[in-house]
Amino acid sequence: MALRVFGLTGGIGSGKSAAAARLRARGLPVVNADELARVAVVPGSETLAQLVEYFGPGILKLDGELDRPKLGGIVFSDPEARRALDRMVHPTVRALASERFAALAERGEPLACYEVPLLYESGLEKTYSPVVVVNAPDAQRKPRLAARDGLDSRQVEARIAAQMPLPEKVRRAEYVIENDATLAELERRADAVFDALCHSLAIDPARYPRPLAN
Repeated sequence: MALRVFGLTGGIGSGKSAAAARLRARGLPVVNADELARVAVVPGSETLAQLVEYFGPGILKLDGELDRPKLGGIVFSDPEARRALDRMVHPTVRALASERFAALAERGEPLACYEVPLLYESGLEKTYSPVVVVNAPDAQRKPRLAARDGLDSRQVEARIAAQMPLPEKVRRAEYVIENDATLAELERRADAVFDALCHSLAIDPARYPRPLAN
């Protein structure tokens, strides 16, 4: 059986990482685009050199690593800078993702998940299909994002505005996981959606057993 890779996305602060953690707990391979983006810009990489050439050495920490909060402060206030960042980083991330999925296919995995914040924005919904979107109300997303990343209200709004509106992602998705209650409820809903997705692909969800309740 050839490897099938579905997409997992959502809005920033919607709980996508928690849903992905649940899938990992069931034994499903999950590749995270944000983690690949960190690999893409390690010190000495060609991609980091391109970023420094464009944005200047001020985006580096003293140890030569990328200062992600500083770069974020630049690109989330300047759409052209954000597009430039994407042009430099996304090709490397795509190449790394292809390598990860090739390795999973080589070992005989039938199914994997690609966790991508900007899946629709990057036009990847046909490549990684079906698409699962994690949805959450703004009233929960905004304080969660502020607490997680130490952002003020203006910075929170800028990061949300930089993405496709979450209702539009929900409209386009084949599957939606609602995250408007507890973590336990999110996990229950993620399980139900994942089981349905497996059945649609003729894969037995029992291959990925649910963790035993504590």
